[in-house]
Amino acid sequence: MKDRKNSSLLGRLDKFQRLFFVALLSVLAVGAFAQSKTVSGTVLDKAGESVIGASVVVKGTTNGTITDFDGNFTLQNVPDNGTIQVSFVGYKTVDIPVKGQSIIKVILEEDTETLDEVVVVGYGVQKKSDVTGALTQVSAKTIRERPVQNALQAMQGKAAGVQITSNNRPGELGEVRIRGSRSLSASNDPLYVIDGIPMAVGSMSDVNPNDIESMEILKDASATAIYGSRGANGVILITTKKGKTGKVTINYDGTVSFSKIHSMTDWMNSGELIDWNRQANVNAGAYTGKYGNAPDPDIDGDAYFGGVSRYPYLRPVFNSAFQFNADGSPVLRDATQYEKEVLGYADRVPVYNSANIPTTPWTDYVTRTSLTHNHQISLSAGTEKSKLYMSLAYLDQESPMKDQDYKRYTVNMNGEIQATDFLKVGMGINVSHSIKNYGIVSNFSNTTAKDSYGLATSLMPYAPAYDEDGKVLSPDDGPSQHNALLNINEALNETRYYGVMFSSFAEIDFGKIWSPLDGMKWHTNLGAQYRNSREGSYYGNNFTNPLGFASTEPNVAYNNHNQKLAWTLENMIFYNKTFKNIHSIGLTLMQSAEYYRSEGLDARAYESKFPTALWYSIGDSNTARLSAGSSFGEQQRASYMARLNYNLMDKYLLTVTGRWDGASMLAEGNKWDFFPSAALAWKMNEENFMKNIDWLNSLKLRVGYGVTGNASVKSYQTGGSMVSQWANKPFGQGGVSTNVTGAKASVLPNRNLGWEKTASTNFGLDFGFLNNRISGSVEYYIANTSDLLLNRSIPIMTGYTQILTNIGKTQNKGLEITLSTTNIQTKDFTWKTDFTFSTNRSKIVELADGKVDDPTNGWFIGKPMDEIWTYKYDRLWQDTPEDRKLLAVYKAKGNGITMFPGMAKLVDQEFIEVPEGTEGSKTVTLEDGSKVTYMDNGFGKFDKDDYHFQGSFTPKWEGGFTTTFIYKNWQLNAFFYGRFGNMYYGLMQTYGRRVEKDVWSPENTDAKFPQQRAGGEANTDYKDYMNYTKGNMIAVRNIALSYTFPEKWLSKVGANSCQIYGQVLNPFIFGGDLVKAGINPDDTTGWGAEGGRSNGTYKYIGGQTNNTVLTRSLVIGLRLGF
Repeated sequence: MKDRKNSSLLGRLDKFQRLFFVALLSVLAVGAFAQSKTVSGTVLDKAGESVIGASVVVKGTTNGTITDFDGNFTLQNVPDNGTIQVSFVGYKTVDIPVKGQSIIKVILEEDTETLDEVVVVGYGVQKKSDVTGALTQVSAKTIRERPVQNALQAMQGKAAGVQITSNNRPGELGEVRIRGSRSLSASNDPLYVIDGIPMAVGSMSDVNPNDIESMEILKDASATAIYGSRGANGVILITTKKGKTGKVTINYDGTVSFSKIHSMTDWMNSGELIDWNRQANVNAGAYTGKYGNAPDPDIDGDAYFGGVSRYPYLRPVFNSAFQFNADGSPVLRDATQYEKEVLGYADRVPVYNSANIPTTPWTDYVTRTSLTHNHQISLSAGTEKSKLYMSLAYLDQESPMKDQDYKRYTVNMNGEIQATDFLKVGMGINVSHSIKNYGIVSNFSNTTAKDSYGLATSLMPYAPAYDEDGKVLSPDDGPSQHNALLNINEALNETRYYGVMFSSFAEIDFGKIWSPLDGMKWHTNLGAQYRNSREGSYYGNNFTNPLGFASTEPNVAYNNHNQKLAWTLENMIFYNKTFKNIHSIGLTLMQSAEYYRSEGLDARAYESKFPTALWYSIGDSNTARLSAGSSFGEQQRASYMARLNYNLMDKYLLTVTGRWDGASMLAEGNKWDFFPSAALAWKMNEENFMKNIDWLNSLKLRVGYGVTGNASVKSYQTGGSMVSQWANKPFGQGGVSTNVTGAKASVLPNRNLGWEKTASTNFGLDFGFLNNRISGSVEYYIANTSDLLLNRSIPIMTGYTQILTNIGKTQNKGLEITLSTTNIQTKDFTWKTDFTFSTNRSKIVELADGKVDDPTNGWFIGKPMDEIWTYKYDRLWQDTPEDRKLLAVYKAKGNGITMFPGMAKLVDQEFIEVPEGTEGSKTVTLEDGSKVTYMDNGFGKFDKDDYHFQGSFTPKWEGGFTTTFIYKNWQLNAFFYGRFGNMYYGLMQTYGRRVEKDVWSPENTDAKFPQQRAGGEANTDYKDYMNYTKGNMIAVRNIALSYTFPEKWLSKVGANSCQIYGQVLNPFIFGGDLVKAGINPDDTTGWGAEGGRSNGTYKYIGGQTNNTVLTRSLVIGLRLGF
C-alpha cells in the first residue's frame, strides 16, 4: 500500500529535486559573475561607528553589495564615470561620483523622517511612533530565530497577549487566541490578512515562513475596528517579502533536522507492572495464593500475565519469572523473616524473579529518529522602476512516529512596476501543495489514543511482539492481538491540499497628474484564494482495529473532497497632507466586496474489494453499507470604511474610524451594521518640559475605544434548522405502515440574528530610554462582548424546542508588558534580552436567562467559560481513629459509600456530630452496632451541592524570554516560554502504568498518591478527581548558535553572505506535579470533554498529540546569499 504511494511521491520529488539543483546552479553562476574596475571603502555614521548591512550600488544598475560587520565593502565592475549610491534604513541616501577613485569613505547622516520604524496597520502603513492602537510586530528576524514549519509557531511567547497552543502533529496548527476567548458558541479565531487580502479560504500552513517579512498583530478595537464584523478576535496582518532596489540577490536557506521522541513518563517494565497489580489484590485482601501473599504461579498466570492458560504464546513470558520442577510444580525456597512478618509470605514460597520477565519495547517499534528537510531558494531584484521577488521551497517533515509525515511544496512570486510617474501596479501569487499522512489514527473522539505512540503505550509490556521463532505474532485474541508491528503499515490517513493565493494592486498618485491633488492616491486591491482538499483513509485487510470503531474496520475506505473559493475587491482613496508644518491629516476611504463559496462531498465504503485501490474505488464494496454526505455554503459581504488620522505638532495624535458591513448571512432588514472606533495618543517626550531629559528617547501615552464584530452567524442560520433524525414516520391516508423519509424543525428561525459585538477600551504606554537600549510597552484593556449567540428554550407548543438568539455577555480584561533591553554593547560584544508578559481574566456576565447560571453547559455567571465545576480532591484517607470513624459513617446504611485508608478523600460538607434527637440531625448505625448522630447538612453523600469551582483551563498568565549574546561573528541565543495558573486534567492518567514511588502505605502515610487496590470488598474510588491539577510549566523552546562568515572571505567565491547555525529544540521542560509525574502540560491542543460536559463536569482524556512525550530536535542550517 505504502509502496504505491511512495513511488508516486518519489517520482514527483525527483522532478522537483532536478529543478531545484538547476536553480541552485543558476544561482552560483549569477553570483560568481564579476568583472572590471573595483572600488572599495568604508561606511560609518557620524559617531565613527561602522554601519553594518548598508546597501552600496552603482546608481541606475543592479550592481551592488552590502557592508560587512566592519562597515567595509568591495564593489566590482564600476565605471570610472559612474556614481555609487549608499543607503541604509534610518539614514539619508548618499550619492558619490567615482571619478576614478578606488577607495572611498562614506559618512551617513541620520534621517529623522525615516529613522522611525514603519509598521503595517491595515489598509496602509504608519510610523510606529504614530500608532495609536495596540499593535505587536513579529519581524522576519524573529521568525528566523527558530526553524518552524508554520509562522504561528514563531509567534508563541513573542507577542504579548497572543496565546498559541502547541501542536506537534506534522502540518497542523496550534490554536491562536488574542486576548482570550469571547464567544461561547462561535469561533474565537483571529482574522488573517495576507498582503492586504483577508484570508477566507487558505491556511497559514500553506505559507512558507521564510517568505514572510513581518507579522503585525492588531489587538484592541481601535486597531481592529477597520475590519468591522470580523475584528473582534484580533487581526494578524502578514506581509510577505518583496523585491528590493539594488543588486540582484539570490539566497538559499536550508535546514536538516533530526528529531526523536523523549518519553517523559517512566513506564513500568513487565515485572514492575505484574508486581504492582498483584500488590493491588494483596492490599484489598483479595489475593488467594497458596503461599500467603507470595507470588503463586497457579494464580498469576491468568491474573497478571494476560491469561497464560488461554493464550499459549504467553507461556515463555510466564516461565521466565518462575522455576519449575520436572513435574510442573514450582521450585520452592524458604521465605525470609521479613517476608513472613511484613509481607505476609508463607514459610515456603516459589522461586520468583520479576526482573527476568522480558519487556516488549512497543514504543520503539512505532518510533524512529526522524529526518526533516526544509529548503528554499529565493531571488530578489529591483530598480527604481520595478521590483521582483521569487521563491521556491520544499519541506519534507518526518515525524518521530513512523506512520506520520508531511510534505509541502510552495512557489511564491510577486512583483511591482512603476508603469508611469503616477501609476504603480503589482501582482503576487502563492501556490502550495501539501500532503499529510497520519497513519493509524487521524483524529477521533477523546475516547481513544490520538496516534500510534498512544496505541503502543496501551499495549502490555509483557505481551510479546514475536513468537519463539522470531516471527511477528498475529493472534486472534489476547494481549498481543493488536500487535503494533502488524498495524503500523496497515493504515493510511492521508490528506492532500492544493492552494492558490492571488493578490494584485494598482495605485494612482493624483499629485503626479495634477499638483493641486498632491497627497491623494487611489489604490485598488484584487485578491482571490482557492483551496482544494482530499482526505482519504484506508484500513488494510490485516488491520486488527485496536480503535474499535466501525469506520476503522479492515477494508474500510473513506474519501472526502472539499473545495473553497473566495475573492476580494477593495477600492481605496488615501489623502495625506501637512498644513503649516504642524497639522498632518491622513484620510482613508474604502469600499470592498467579498465572495465565499465552499462545497464538499464524502463517502465511506465497507468491505472494499480492492485493497490496492485504497480510497479510489469506493463503488467496489458492500454498497448496502455505503454512506455518503455533501455540503455547500455561500457568503457575500459588502463594506465601506472611513479613517481619519490627525497629528498636531507631532505630539498629539488622533485616529477615528468607522466601518459599515453588510452580509448575505443576515436576514432582510438586519444585513448592515456599523463599527466605530477612536484613539488618542500623546507623545510626552516631545513636550518642551521633557526634551532636555537626555536619557528619555520616547514616551507615548495611548487610549482607545472601539466596537468590533465576530462574524458568528453562519450561512442560512437565520432560517433555523431542520433535522431528519426521528423524522421517518408513517404518512398518508388509510392504514399506512411504511415510513416516509422526512424532516422536522428543531430550531426556530430568527430573522433578527446579528453579529456578536465586542466593545473594548485600551490604555497603553510606549517607552524608550538610554538611546532605546531599554524599550517596550505596557497595555491594559477591558473588552465587553454582547449579543452572544445562544439557544434559548421556548414553549414546546410552538412546535420548536429552542431559538438561536443574541442574548449573552462576556468580559475580558488583562495586562500586557513587553520589554527589550540591550544590557551590554561594545565593539565586539552585545547582550540583548526580550521579555513578554501577559495576563487575561475572562468571565461570563449574562446567559440565555440573564444573570442565571447554566450548569448543564458548565457556564456560570462571574466565571470563565471553561471553568471546572466538579468534586474536589481533598487528601488521602488515613488509618487513624478519626478517619476510621468518618469512613464508618460513609459506609453506614443510608449512605453506602465504602472507602478505605489510602484512598482519595473528596471535600464534603462539614461533619458536625450532635446529640441524638437534635433538630435537623441524622442518625446512622455503624457496622459495629454503635450509632452516630450528625447534622444532616449534606455530609455523607456526594451530589451537586459538593461541586466546587477549581479553576480554568486557560492560563492566568504566560510569557516569553529571549536572551541573545553576540561576539563578533558569533551569536548565541535561547528562548524560554512559560505558562502558569491554568488547570490540567491528567495527573492520574498514567497511574498504574508508570513507576510511582510515592504511594500510600501504613509506613508512608504522607504519600502523594493513593494505594493501589483491586478486588476484595466493593468500594467507591474517587481518585479520578486527583487528575485536576495546575498545568504550570516553563519550556526551553530552543538554544541556537550561529556563525556569520566575513564578507572578505565570501567575496573570493562571489557570495555576499553566509551563515551556518545549529539549534536544539525543546531540550528541557520544567513544571510542578504534572512534569514530575511524566506528563507534558504543553500538550493541550485538541483536548475536549468526553461526550461534552455532564452537568458542567469536564472529563478530559487524550490529547491531539501524545502528552507523555517531548519531541527533541537537532537542527543544522545554512543561509547563503549571492
